[in-house]
Amino acid sequence: MIDWFFATLKQYPEIAIFLALGLGYYFGKFTYKGIGLGSVTATLIAAVVIGQIGITVNQPLKAFSFLMFLFAVGYAVGPQFVRGIASSGLPQAIFSVVQCVFSLVACVVVAKFAGYDLGYAAGLYSGSQTISASMGLATDAINRLGLAADQTKAYLDNMPVAYAVTYMFGTMGSAIVIAIIGPKLLGINLVPPARTTRGTWGGKKQLGGPGTAWTRWAARLQGAAGWQSRRSARRRG
Repeated sequence: MIDWFFATLKQYPEIAIFLALGLGYYFGKFTYKGIGLGSVTATLIAAVVIGQIGITVNQPLKAFSFLMFLFAVGYAVGPQFVRGIASSGLPQAIFSVVQCVFSLVACVVVAKFAGYDLGYAAGLYSGSQTISASMGLATDAINRLGLAADQTKAYLDNMPVAYAVTYMFGTMGSAIVIAIIGPKLLGINLVPPARTTRGTWGGKKQLGGPGTAWTRWAARLQGAAGWQSRRSARRRG
């Protein structure tokens, strides 16, 4: 039975993809003391586990799925990014430059110390810093090096593995340090400022948003129907 299941996943990789999505969205909703994997990290973990079977996904599907992932991330965080730039653009820009420099230096040092090749190093940077867009840039850069086909393929295959493994530490590690370890070391209570920040930066449903117009129109129809019934009753009376 299990052999048939593994053979089916290898023959139809699209089943493996949707299986990883389903498992990721199911287990991503669970939390422990306010900290959870989330759907993205849980899906990556499920994909890594399922990928141990030896499933091969063709390159066009990889590229399409990666672009859809970038689109979904940008669609989700885009409004917050625009609001942040509009209110405090210069401090955020300076912080971004400092963060990028330190992140790049740290990943280069770790990759050199661990002896990673180009694929693992690029995946380490993309996953640990949760910068998914760098995967596309690294893929294009590796393809332009003019290496042998088998070596290029090995680098490109190693990249998503390192990305998926380090992404979970990039997300969970940041949450644990910022929410638990950091406040305890500094003696800070994050609950009041977190509520203030959520009220300032959190999204709110604006007037005329999704569902508002339909609700009002339905209410108007209901009011018109009631008025018509009362008018008919007065005529009969």
